[in-house]
Amino acid sequence: MRRTEVYRVFAILFLCCGLTLPAMVGDAARTFKTPGHHPTAMCFDGTLIWLADGRTAELNGIEPKTGEVVKTLKAPGFDPVGLAWDGELLWCIDASEGWIYGIDVKTGIAEKVLESNSPKPGGLAFDGSFLWMIDRGNKKLLKINRMDGMMHENIPAPSPDAKDLTFDGEYLWASDNDDDMLYRIDRENGNVITYVRSVGPYPYGICWDGKTLWTADHQTEELCKLDLEAKDFLRRLEPKVYRWEIVQEFRNYGPDTVKDVDVFMAVPENLDNQDLLEEIGYDPKPGEFVKDRWGQTFARFHYTDVASDRILRSVMKVKARMNNTECYIFPERVGELKDIPKEEKIYLQDGFKYDIKHPVVQQAVKAAVGNETRPYWMMRKIFNYILDKIEYKLKPLGGWNPAPTVLARGTGSCSEYSFVFIAMCRAAGLPARYAGSVVIRSKDKGIDDVWHRWPEVYLPNYGWVPVDPSAEGNRPYPGDIARLIGTESNRYLITTRGGGDSQYLDFYYNFNCRWKTEGKCRIVSKQYGEFVPVVEE
Repeated sequence: MRRTEVYRVFAILFLCCGLTLPAMVGDAARTFKTPGHHPTAMCFDGTLIWLADGRTAELNGIEPKTGEVVKTLKAPGFDPVGLAWDGELLWCIDASEGWIYGIDVKTGIAEKVLESNSPKPGGLAFDGSFLWMIDRGNKKLLKINRMDGMMHENIPAPSPDAKDLTFDGEYLWASDNDDDMLYRIDRENGNVITYVRSVGPYPYGICWDGKTLWTADHQTEELCKLDLEAKDFLRRLEPKVYRWEIVQEFRNYGPDTVKDVDVFMAVPENLDNQDLLEEIGYDPKPGEFVKDRWGQTFARFHYTDVASDRILRSVMKVKARMNNTECYIFPERVGELKDIPKEEKIYLQDGFKYDIKHPVVQQAVKAAVGNETRPYWMMRKIFNYILDKIEYKLKPLGGWNPAPTVLARGTGSCSEYSFVFIAMCRAAGLPARYAGSVVIRSKDKGIDDVWHRWPEVYLPNYGWVPVDPSAEGNRPYPGDIARLIGTESNRYLITTRGGGDSQYLDFYYNFNCRWKTEGKCRIVSKQYGEFVPVVEE
């Protein structure tokens, strides 16, 4: 039983019993109304949560168990947008004047004043040694010395609208109100390691209380303690329903006869990102259903003695609800290589598109992974390596070349990115496979004849996780790039999950068509998926 089917059963049982559903990573474990109507920056001083209000320019010390305001200070400036506690002083940054103030919380007096050196300063955090500040104007995170306010280092901001910062003891976290995300950031390079969707529509303040995150939502005016330990780590969003006619057309222009035609159509199933809403229809009825060695099901259509000018149409009809899905991955919760189940190790086998023993692949794995043995970081280093070494490009060369060729050339299609990622993962000892789909190309009725394929990797304790390095091209921010790991779009109707070298698909996905001719035959074989949106009451 897949994860979504388990959740569906639980949902029915809980609703019937009048209970609430199990918590999901990022849900609110505790919620209070904010003391003001314009909550901005937050921090935790070991006892109180300090929350700034942009309208009153007050700093409110809140008891986290009750939500009660136990102390209020006047901010030193008129527009407080960042707060950080360093064990002695409460640091507050003022957006209007650009100053960073170090406040004694006992007296409310600003004991130190630093220049922010930013045209548009934002949130603050303290990492035990240095302050970190969002430079909103330059889309950077600045590492600042508390002695003189000078920047020591900078890393890219996770997103263009990052609002506030906090520090969890190892990583920075940033809130973003535009894409409603909370980003966990590596201080060394700015890479986003984990992302979690915010509770409210306008997350602004964010702080770490020593065990978990709190957020302050500017729009709902709510202060929320988040549950980051929940067992459910997969969120389904933005469902939309479409009807599909997935078609394989075959035409013999003759003049002679095609003796045999076999059409194989990969059959979609209920997955984390999609629910089939009715029984799949076929026209004509398939002769049989078969499975390949990877467990993929196919409808097989068989035709004989196809005369000149005859057109064969093999059609599969699907009604499905597709969702955006987000898998919230914490690297420290991913198991070890020894935890990979035996049945998943079939996805360590070689294939003629992978050639995992080829020197080019072996050298790439050594350069990317080195001595790393933790599955998440092995995957992430391979992902980063591919982003650095390969550019999405189909011409003048390319299409479906094998992994060594693509690595040596440095350009590739979505399928070629998949071959490289799978080859490198398998060579490193990580099971990997691919997913193939037909794609919604517009919000209205339309046709897809381009398709899309991406890899999946097996991470112990999380299962199969989608990864799409080929989609990196138009994503300039680390937060967007991180979300290429663990997400699937509601644009994709997934038909195929395979390891390659299928006895029915070869290395194709969605369809395959094979034929035998007698005499002279000019053949045209084409495939497409036609989609129509469905409005549900």
